[in-house]
Amino acid sequence: MFFQKKSTKIISALLVIAVVLGFATSVIAEEPYIAYDYDWWGETYPVQSGYVVDRVITSTELGLSTPLRSPQDVFIYEDVDGKVSIFIVDTDNHRIIITDENFENIRELKTLTYADDYRVQNFLRAGSEECEENKCAHRCAQECRDDNGRENCTYVCAAPEFWNEVKKIGTRTTLRNPTGIHVTTFSGETRMYIADHNHGRVLACDIDGNIWMEYRRPVTETFDANASFRPSKILSDNAGNVYVCLTTITRGAVVFSESGEFLGYFGANRVTRTADVILNYFLRFFLSREMMERRTRPVPVEFSNFTIDKEQFIYTVTGSRTADLDIVKKLDPAGRNIFEEQGYDGFVWGDFTNPQAYGKWYTSQMVDISVDEKGDIYLLDHESGKVFQYDKDGYLMFIFGGRGDQKGLFNAPTAIESNNGKVYVLDSSKNSLTVFKPTEFGELVLTAMRLFNRGLYAESLDPWEEVLKRDANYGMAYNGMGNAKLSLDQFQEALDYFYMHSRFGYNRAFKDFRIHYVRENFDRMLAVALIAIALLIGTHIFIKIIRKKKAKKSGV
Repeated sequence: MFFQKKSTKIISALLVIAVVLGFATSVIAEEPYIAYDYDWWGETYPVQSGYVVDRVITSTELGLSTPLRSPQDVFIYEDVDGKVSIFIVDTDNHRIIITDENFENIRELKTLTYADDYRVQNFLRAGSEECEENKCAHRCAQECRDDNGRENCTYVCAAPEFWNEVKKIGTRTTLRNPTGIHVTTFSGETRMYIADHNHGRVLACDIDGNIWMEYRRPVTETFDANASFRPSKILSDNAGNVYVCLTTITRGAVVFSESGEFLGYFGANRVTRTADVILNYFLRFFLSREMMERRTRPVPVEFSNFTIDKEQFIYTVTGSRTADLDIVKKLDPAGRNIFEEQGYDGFVWGDFTNPQAYGKWYTSQMVDISVDEKGDIYLLDHESGKVFQYDKDGYLMFIFGGRGDQKGLFNAPTAIESNNGKVYVLDSSKNSLTVFKPTEFGELVLTAMRLFNRGLYAESLDPWEEVLKRDANYGMAYNGMGNAKLSLDQFQEALDYFYMHSRFGYNRAFKDFRIHYVRENFDRMLAVALIAIALLIGTHIFIKIIRKKKAKKSGV
């Protein structure tokens, strides 16, 4: 009997252990990365995960006969009718993969056609008066032919470059290692811009690949003669201007007008404060101009990627390990860094320290950025494979992803996109696109943020309180509660929530509390001040009277 009871207990214990281990294994399989946050002192602490893998899209899921090879970019586009399309730049296969949001109805775009409305006039540099009088445009007019009726206007009517472009109309071309794509709606039509890297051009075409414009190396003295024109990333604003990211240019993005005119540079990074920069600053007081010019001049680090939000702010990221300035910028149309003006100069994007993971120490290296419709910012760290999500004010919301072979981990993450609450990360080594969706905990946080951003401060309190019930460590919830309480003029409670969680929030709440206190108690404070002044004046008069009496007595 004793052994039967003992064996029963052992079997029960083993069953419990098996259940626990099975549960743990399922959790690990679902979320192979460690979710964490940073406290007031910059120390990490564990939190619940905000995102979990929804699905991983590979060549098999897409049904591609030729598997993906080193894809470098992904773009999600929603047209005016709400239809969502996903574009994957399959770099080493020289093609663009187009699919819907369910990864069905797959199309491959490898060959493009120069359309009838291809803007060859943009390449006319030095047309002769004779050509202008005869209105030679897309094709030679009759007057521009020789006596035998042959087209002779290549050298008679206009510059050879122009007529070489004319000959392209109706012909086809292919991509060569494309690395970036941007799709937008302009004047009611869908426009697609492709950074055709190895061909040294940006192609502007419709969704079917009909080219209406090419953007190539600017022919101007202001463009560096030694710099190659190899576009890596591309975007366009609502005015039709085209911004081209070149890894060989440190003066910012190269900007073209819609018609192809070179407009200059946009958004250059500042020079990193190195010892050489400081030395040059002091040497200029002692060395001549000629001697200073012979010294190597420090140059800013080029940014590696960018995106544009619905309000036309351009966000840039710099992935260089040597950069300590302008890692993330938010630029207005004039090129001013909004983050710098808001005091983000000392802000740390990514990991606060250089943590150790997967057997080595690493420094965050941001390679891409995405901004969703709410203004939340997603940064992709190539070095650690992690995604850092911030709200529009720069508060860290979630960290997820990592390096590894499991689902939700990456070997060589290259691009990130966000749409309708989901996050898409492209891996050029695994040749896959991982789709993340919010967990139940993440949905609570996002719901609370949406309510607060819509001005529904009281309504955001319940979801924030539910977040704290589920994870009392989650710092963003304290900030959310503090902001909601502050918006409702509940200053003391706001101070309590901000305390030990947000220096900025605490200072703002204390400042607002002082202003509110003065406004609410101004009459009382004024009365007290007047009484105090009256008492001082009365005391002064009383003392003078006493002194006079004493003086009279002493004089008697």
